[in-house]
Amino acid sequence: MKLFPGRQIFLTGFMATGKSKIGPILAERLNREFIDTDELIVEKSGKAIPELFSEDGEANFRVFEHACVVDAANSADAVISLGGGAVTQEDNWTIVREKGICVCLQASAETIYERVSRNDERPLMAGLDDDERLRKIRSMLGARARYYNRADVFVTSSEESTLEDTAEATIDRLRRLSEEAK
Repeated sequence: MKLFPGRQIFLTGFMATGKSKIGPILAERLNREFIDTDELIVEKSGKAIPELFSEDGEANFRVFEHACVVDAANSADAVISLGGGAVTQEDNWTIVREKGICVCLQASAETIYERVSRNDERPLMAGLDDDERLRKIRSMLGARARYYNRADVFVTSSEESTLEDTAEATIDRLRRLSEEAK
C-alpha cells in the first residue's frame, strides 16, 4: 500500500528530534526519495549551515531555506526533512499544506539537550554553557510549539526507542491518518 501518493511527507520538529536519522529509514520503507532541506541549503549556498548563519545571518539563511523547501516539495514523492525552524516561516507552512502531510517528531527538552550536547555545530546553541543551552531549548520549544502543533501526525523520539521503532511508529500513524481520510 502506497501512503499518500502524489503528496510529500514532511518531517518537522525541533533540532535533534531525529528528522535526519529517521527520515531515510521512512523513505526506504515507504519506497520514496529522502530529501534533507539542510543538505540542500548547504548545496545551494556553498556554505555549511553554521558558516551561513555567522557570515550571512539568520534572515539570509531563511531565504535559502524557503527556496529549498519549494524545490523539495516539487520533487517526486519524497520524505522531506525540514530544518527545526522552517515551520516558523508562514511561507514554508503554505508549501507544506499545499503539497503534503506533516509529521512532527517530538522529544523532551532533556533528550534534545543530550543530543545537542554531542554536536557543537548547532548555530542556535553556539557559545552557551550547559544551563544556558537547556534553558534556550526549553524557551525555543515553548515559542515554536504553536507551529509544531499544526502537524497532522505526532511521534515521540526518545533514547529508549530505536530509530527503526520510531520510523515504524511514524508509518503506523501515517497509515491510520490515510485510513481516516478515506
